[in-house]
Amino acid sequence: MLPPFIGFFLYFIAIRYSSHYFNLTIGQIGTGTLEGFMAYYRYALPLLFVVAVLTQLLIVIPIWNSVLLKPASARLWAIFSFVFVCLIMAAAISYPIWDKATGVHHLLMVFLFMSAVQLVYWTINFITLIIIE
Repeated sequence: MLPPFIGFFLYFIAIRYSSHYFNLTIGQIGTGTLEGFMAYYRYALPLLFVVAVLTQLLIVIPIWNSVLLKPASARLWAIFSFVFVCLIMAAAISYPIWDKATGVHHLLMVFLFMSAVQLVYWTINFITLIIIE
C-alpha cells in the first residue's frame, strides 16, 4: 500500500499547492486540459486511490515478484513492455476525451500528458518497491 500512497501523495501536493486548485470545478473534468485533469483528480481521489491499491495488490505485486526472479535481460524486456502498455493506456484514455474540433495537435498533447502522468506515477511506484525490497 505504500507505493500507491507515495505516488498519490506527490500528485496531491502538486495539485493542492497549484494556483488553480481553488478555482477547479467539476465541470472542467473531461476538457482535455491540465485543469480538467486536476479537477478529475481532486474530485475522484478516494476512488482513484482504491483502484491504485487494488491494482498494486492484485496485478503489480505478483508481476513484480516474478520479474525479480528473472535474469537482467528479461527485466529489461519487462520495462519495455510496461512502457508500451502505458502508451497504449494513454492512447485509450486520450482519444475519448479528445474533441475533434481542437485538431490532432491537441490529441497529441493530451496523449503526451497522459503518458507522462502514468510513467511518472509508475516510476515512483517501482522506485518505492525497489527501496522497500
